[in-house]
Amino acid sequence: MKINIEKTSGAERKLNVEIPWKSVEEEIEKVLARMKKTVSLKGFRKGKAPMDMIRKVYAGEAREDAVNNLVAEATRKAMADDDITPFGNPYLTDVQSRENEPLVFEAMVELSPTFEMADYSSLELEKPVREITDGDVDGFLFTLRERAAEAVPLVEDRPLKEGDLAVVDFKGSKGGEALEGMDIQDFEVRLGREQLIPGFEQQIVGMKPGQDRQFDLPFPDDYPQENLAGETVHFEVALKQIKEVRLAELDDDFAGTMGEFETLDDLKKNIRKDLEKSAEEDSEKALRTNLAQKLLETNVFDVPPSLVDKEIRYLGQEYGESLIRSGMSSEKVNELIMANEENLKRTAAEHVRMMYIIGRIAEKEEVKAEVAEIQAVIAQAAQNTGKTPKELMDQYTEDGTINEITLNIVRNKVFDKLLENTTVKKVKVKGEMR
Repeated sequence: MKINIEKTSGAERKLNVEIPWKSVEEEIEKVLARMKKTVSLKGFRKGKAPMDMIRKVYAGEAREDAVNNLVAEATRKAMADDDITPFGNPYLTDVQSRENEPLVFEAMVELSPTFEMADYSSLELEKPVREITDGDVDGFLFTLRERAAEAVPLVEDRPLKEGDLAVVDFKGSKGGEALEGMDIQDFEVRLGREQLIPGFEQQIVGMKPGQDRQFDLPFPDDYPQENLAGETVHFEVALKQIKEVRLAELDDDFAGTMGEFETLDDLKKNIRKDLEKSAEEDSEKALRTNLAQKLLETNVFDVPPSLVDKEIRYLGQEYGESLIRSGMSSEKVNELIMANEENLKRTAAEHVRMMYIIGRIAEKEEVKAEVAEIQAVIAQAAQNTGKTPKELMDQYTEDGTINEITLNIVRNKVFDKLLENTTVKKVKVKGEMR
């Protein structure tokens, strides 16, 4: 037997094996001998049929079984001789089996990763922090006033301007043909919100009730409706009414409408408290993201391709479903997934690598997910789905979600433990933390 092992990556080996025809013949005879004891042929009792007849009837089946046996045996020997720890079963990529010729086959073997864990006892990380300012509080107050704003019919005789609420009828056509679903009556559009495609609001500024206006607008190339993406649409718009948006007065009475607040100062204090809590949650999330990135940067190794492929399918499905929910066609979704293939592959490989890193640290630090912790997650999910915890446990066990829950619990506990001994440098940032 000739065996050649080729290293294709850190997590995969290619086996090239050649087995002499004599060994194949001997294995075929062994298979036929076993068959003789169990098969029944017409006119003979079980196990009593002549070998020549057994060979004639079952030659093809025996040869197939013999080849499978030899492939399995040779693969096991190759892995044992080269001290290879396989991940899953090897898979054949080529088999050549001809009469009176050596059996030649090629197999790919995935390996469980072997890596030296980088020191994580004294990590140094940055934690972005954002200070909540009076401007942040005022901005949130403005949003609350916007939500409580009242739109009243305009009394004065003036044209439509930024901030108004316009009541319009509009039609859209392309190439002289009316577009389905684009004949809208009494549509309310708040100028300044960019509710419709870019440029629409600017085209109707200056109109007065009773006036009509026509214009052409190009739709963005990434517009969800594929038949409109990148196309120019002709619009006919009739302004029926202008409503003036009046913001609520910023006083104690307004504060009372927002909850059990006696004064405007009470409302502002509560807003600041909520914004600070949200900012701290974002800051903590960013810190953990930085920790994950540090672990990935300091522990580089190859992972089984099959696990990466599985994660790519999961991420692609998740990404595709989010695009479909936004109204995008299946064809466009597939196009975007293909365009993002490299990003998906890179992200998938990082997810799998992180799984191994977390597993290694958890083993060393004796971190595990307790049954009660898993049950608590499932109980919370059950409240949101309307199912019983037992029903959800059975479902999650069957579809593998239970493994994801367990990994998330372990990951959080591992991160908690690592951050206990991590030197954290706070860095002030402005705006949202990514």
